[in-house]
Amino acid sequence: MLILPQMKVTLNCLLIFCIGTASAQNWVDLGNIYWRTSPHNSIEGSTDKRNFNMFAADVKLPVVLNDQSVLIFGLGYQHNQFTAVDEASTLTQLDFSSAELQIGMEHKWNDRFKTLFMMIPRMNTDYTQVDIHHFQLAGAVLNTYKRNDQFEWKYGLYYSPEFFAPMFVPLFGFDWKINEKWQFKMMIPVNFELAYRPKDWMRCGLRFDGVNASYRYQLIPSQDNTQTYIDKADNNGWVFTEFNLGKNIWFQLKGGYSVLRKYRFYDPDDRMNLKLGPVNIGDNRTSATPLFKNGWSFETRFIYRLPI
Repeated sequence: MLILPQMKVTLNCLLIFCIGTASAQNWVDLGNIYWRTSPHNSIEGSTDKRNFNMFAADVKLPVVLNDQSVLIFGLGYQHNQFTAVDEASTLTQLDFSSAELQIGMEHKWNDRFKTLFMMIPRMNTDYTQVDIHHFQLAGAVLNTYKRNDQFEWKYGLYYSPEFFAPMFVPLFGFDWKINEKWQFKMMIPVNFELAYRPKDWMRCGLRFDGVNASYRYQLIPSQDNTQTYIDKADNNGWVFTEFNLGKNIWFQLKGGYSVLRKYRFYDPDDRMNLKLGPVNIGDNRTSATPLFKNGWSFETRFIYRLPI
């Protein structure tokens, strides 16, 4: 990975749906690789149980143009898998993935105000009979206003042409360095994090992440008329801790429980009119049973974190 030595600008990445997590404090995360598991989840109306596993990785490259502008390039990949605990279950295994390219620029207008522009082309699919209908072109704008060295306001907008409807997410939040040990950052309606740093090599705290996405899925690969999409609503409250392993490598452990988690199948023409943040507008879709109920999740993550 190329890290240009003249980099002078902190990169404000658009949280979970852009290019990872960047602190407005004194570092930027340039690489992540992680594995999440949610075992033995109950299924509505059934005695069966399902496991959920997710593997994901992302890497990004900042290229400094001058003191005001930084180009950002990144790649991201995520693989999701459901498996049945009981091998006699009607749905023994289900796989779907997301692969994306991240292209953006952050421009610093003055000492207090800067804007991040992002374009995110991606394929959200099970990679069965892939065509143009599996492609999404998302984008976002995030502004940061620096009130002082301890506090920054953030606001913007995220857009994605999801398979269930066009989705617009207004963003509003802040990054508050309370003191040398405590930091609180929030981006409504996406996430918040309260972190405590007792040592330079350790952080811990509480976090919430909310994600909504969609994936094309072919129920029967050999038949053309079985195309569906998966509507993913994955919200989790976490307790986390992370440790510095040396050479800018951090190891993170998270444990948490989901809130209103739903993964559901829909026919491709069964859509709503619009999704505005967490609000569904014109949602008259046929009721679909979630693939599993709420449950515990656990995650391990390696992070390449560059001090600034």
